[in-house]
Amino acid sequence: MKNYQELLRQARDGNRSAFAELVRRFSDMASAVAVQRLRDHAMAEDAVQEAFLAAWLHLSGLRDPDSFPAWLRSIVVRSCLRILRANGLQVATARLDDLEDIPGDDLDPVEHFARFQTRDAVLAFLASLSGVYREAAVQRYLLGRSYEEISLALGAPVGTIKRRLHETRDRMMRSVAGQHRQTIRVGYLPISDHLLPMVAHQRHDQATFHICLRKFLSWAQLAKALVNESLDAAMLMAPLAMVLHNRGLPLRWVMDGHHEGSAITVHSSIARNLTGNPGRALTRNLGGAALGLPHPLSTHGMLLRTMLGFGQTGGSGPFRAVYMNPSSMQRPLAKGELDGFFCAEPWGLLAEAAGTGRIMIRSRDLTPDHVCCILAVRDDFARSNPELLASYVNLLHAAADYVYARPQESAAIQSRYTGVDRDVAAFVLDRGFVSFHDLSPDRSRAAGVMNLALQAGILETPCDLDSLLPPGAN
Repeated sequence: MKNYQELLRQARDGNRSAFAELVRRFSDMASAVAVQRLRDHAMAEDAVQEAFLAAWLHLSGLRDPDSFPAWLRSIVVRSCLRILRANGLQVATARLDDLEDIPGDDLDPVEHFARFQTRDAVLAFLASLSGVYREAAVQRYLLGRSYEEISLALGAPVGTIKRRLHETRDRMMRSVAGQHRQTIRVGYLPISDHLLPMVAHQRHDQATFHICLRKFLSWAQLAKALVNESLDAAMLMAPLAMVLHNRGLPLRWVMDGHHEGSAITVHSSIARNLTGNPGRALTRNLGGAALGLPHPLSTHGMLLRTMLGFGQTGGSGPFRAVYMNPSSMQRPLAKGELDGFFCAEPWGLLAEAAGTGRIMIRSRDLTPDHVCCILAVRDDFARSNPELLASYVNLLHAAADYVYARPQESAAIQSRYTGVDRDVAAFVLDRGFVSFHDLSPDRSRAAGVMNLALQAGILETPCDLDSLLPPGAN
């Protein structure tokens, strides 16, 4: 099988068959980039066709064969931007039928590094990679492509691709984190529920071990990074962690990340018509409504179906789930594209502050002291680094004590790490909308989440709690 560099040289000499083979190998990659940008398969197809035409017309200007994949991606991105300008910017939403259970739209993990203190080091590391090493990393982590797909596109054996990706990860961690310090890579979202990793990172001196903390905007990105081994641990919704564990990704439920913390927010025009008991009012008036949820396997969808009866026999009937990032929900609510949303704070409070929405009921009113997010750790990392993991968990427990002792300072940390308004972040803590008490794993709480997930149809089969929970969990 010819590698893509050989095909490119032939295509530059006018060989249409060679270019057709390049199109075949790289069309899936181009489509993945376009769908990420446009969130519309029809427009993405137009962008890809336009990009390949432009690539053929300008192929003679590409001097370095190794750079073809990156060059093609840049053309696809420009085509997407042109289509977006022509059609107007739209909020990216999706229905459940359009999504896989674990969508794969995460960014390259090195881009997450680059958003924090290590940006210059990461960019220098990327520049040092040779063509195939760099391209394999981009296709695997940016586009979520399988080893087999990368092998086909680059014309290299699957075993070679796996080895080079493994070498790249190790080299990146040594380059970014330092060769002589142990490192734990932790993912989080910009929500109040995930405050503890932010506080722990801010207060840790990085002397004994290094914390690489990465902010993700969506649960899909976060889950994909954990699956692809670019994270060691993540603040992950418990139902999502259980599904991943059932699907063959061995995880450890090391501690509860928080309890409670979410709210159902509805459009202000709908809120005016809801009277009486909030739970009854919601089930009576929101059957068939368009409700924003953060993920198909979320705690929030689970509670809607089980606690409020949405979509269940004898309940209020189906609702139209629209899956999007928590930080993206305010605008479609304000524009009337959503009737409401159910996600973690501070996004409900921010909608109230803007006058576009009203919080109707909190998750703690549906099921008090419930677990939502947990610290989920890859089992292979936990086995290889028990002391490091124990030290990090101790930092998180200390962070919980700090939050209760210094809520204003903690809100300032959250604002610094996420960009949310400091006063709103402080309001969440002052009112106790999210709890950081009693975070040691509890078997009865875990069993409660599992039973609700089974009832809601999120879990197809029970989760093996003996392998998920740490030994000795109550």
